[in-house]
Amino acid sequence: MSKLKANIALKLDLLLVVFWGVVYLAFRFMGREVDLVSFVAAGIGTLFFVHLSIMQKVLKPLQDFIEIADKVADGDVHEGLKDLRLSDLEEVQGSFTKIVGSMIESRAAIEDYMQKISDINRELEQKVDSLSAIYYASQAMGGSLNVDTLVRNFITIFTERLNFVGAGVMLYNDKTDLVSVKDLIGVAPELFAKFRFYSDNQILANIFSEKGYWEPSEQEKNLMVAEFESDEVRSLRLIFPMRIKDHLVGLLILTDRKNGNGLEESDYLMIQAIVGLASTSINNAMLFENSETTKNELDHKVFNLMTLQQSGKVLSSTLDLNELIKISIDMFLETVWANKGVLMLFSDDRPELEVKAYKGLTSEEIDALKKDSAEAWAMTTLEKERKPIFAQDLSGKVSYQTYSATNRNLPFAIYVPMLKEGELYGVVKVGPKINGEPFSENDLEFFATLSSQAVIAFENARLYSLAITDSITKLYVHRYFQLRLDEEVARSRRYNATISLLMCDIDHFKPVNDNYGHQQGDLILKEVSKILRKNVRNTDIAARYGGEEFAIILPETTQADAKIVAERIRRDVAHYDFPSIIPGQPPLKCSISIGVAGFPLNADNKDQLIQKADSALYKAKGSGRNKVVLCGID
Repeated sequence: MSKLKANIALKLDLLLVVFWGVVYLAFRFMGREVDLVSFVAAGIGTLFFVHLSIMQKVLKPLQDFIEIADKVADGDVHEGLKDLRLSDLEEVQGSFTKIVGSMIESRAAIEDYMQKISDINRELEQKVDSLSAIYYASQAMGGSLNVDTLVRNFITIFTERLNFVGAGVMLYNDKTDLVSVKDLIGVAPELFAKFRFYSDNQILANIFSEKGYWEPSEQEKNLMVAEFESDEVRSLRLIFPMRIKDHLVGLLILTDRKNGNGLEESDYLMIQAIVGLASTSINNAMLFENSETTKNELDHKVFNLMTLQQSGKVLSSTLDLNELIKISIDMFLETVWANKGVLMLFSDDRPELEVKAYKGLTSEEIDALKKDSAEAWAMTTLEKERKPIFAQDLSGKVSYQTYSATNRNLPFAIYVPMLKEGELYGVVKVGPKINGEPFSENDLEFFATLSSQAVIAFENARLYSLAITDSITKLYVHRYFQLRLDEEVARSRRYNATISLLMCDIDHFKPVNDNYGHQQGDLILKEVSKILRKNVRNTDIAARYGGEEFAIILPETTQADAKIVAERIRRDVAHYDFPSIIPGQPPLKCSISIGVAGFPLNADNKDQLIQKADSALYKAKGSGRNKVVLCGID
């Protein structure tokens, strides 16, 4: 026991010496003066007090108890028990109880402290993870102004960094007031094809609850399954609103986590923080894209207006309907960058659409289109609806799929009706763009305006043609003939060119009217005029001079060449079988006499030229009819 006391005493002495040494050094370090003698005396006093307390309160009772235990162990039980005092034992027990109790309290305090430290560490780790995720989100959402890229980065954060099985984004369109799926990861897109709703849907009311998110119950999921006709919506776990103040940007859709763990309050706060960042970035990108779209639309509209202005000038440059049709088909294709097209107008003779011009197609392909059932269906639909139509809009109709035997795509990309006062005037059909890009709504709108402009030009040309064209023969009237002959004579003088004039008269025409009636006479006039048009050039002017008499201006044509044309006309008329209006009656036969004169060869002015050609005509009729007579030669 003495050895135990010595060890304890030594350790206490060393501990106290170290303690007072540290205290002394601390005072000296702080610059305070310390009386060494007093300091040593205080140390010795403390040492004495501690020794006395330990020895009297703990070590002496313990020593007495150990000596008694030794006597009992040596067999001197009576002697040992005689020396045993209960008070000593209780004192020792009390001391040990206090020591053990103090140790237990210290351990509990330490364990409680360690638990607090552990909780703090876990909370710090969560905050670090949250801050890391938020920082990553800020980096991912700040490097682009492309909506598709931002949305993809946004949902990737949840599927890759936050361990969600699936995530998706729905965006709000303020033009349509529709919220629809933009992008999904971890969920089959086709299953969410119908997952869209308008802003007044009850789902949004649930989402904008006080919690700031919506966690649908099983009953609510059942209702969504019925509404969207998809069982896949059962996988939805959470929906967070994406908004900036009161402006709805879209929705974040989340499924379960990969580890099956639920979400803590800190997770919800983190998600809301990331959603706030994404909402701002995506909204800014949408505004940027909208501004770019608006700018492009404005640029496109300016271009369209300039094009319409230019096309208006082109279309007003001539009153020749055939020339206008050729100009128009080229203009239609060039303005929308298409490589094939067809222009169709209603015929004067038959109330049906006829091909007037085409480009990028062969005549065989045009003939094949007339027999195409799909094309027929498209034209029927166009005539019925009377509005511009995309081919894909037609081909998507059930009735089209049923009607078309081949079930193939329509040959043209867009079909545009040409309307006059709401009635169908014609149709323009245009093929795909040269660059392969699809036609837009702006293209369709512009094309419709352009077609309306063309209709006005066509109608002006038609009205002008009626004013200058004979109603029976469709040849130019006498007044127009005089105007054009003035122009050609003036041009001939300016450029020293040659003009030939043919004056023609149907032989014995009066008996035809007298014997068969004026209807038969009109029919002969029509057929003769067809022969005349067949034998002249586009630059030549064929006119009905009066009654059964015709005049043909041949610019830049010598008298010898004019005679060839005249002989061809005479021969064709003589060999032609004119149909009879009386059923069963055989075809009629007619002949024509022609006089030819030239300028400046035979005349000095317009009137003299007409008189010279007319004299040659009467010479032909007087010498037996069915002849061609040249002025100054025959």
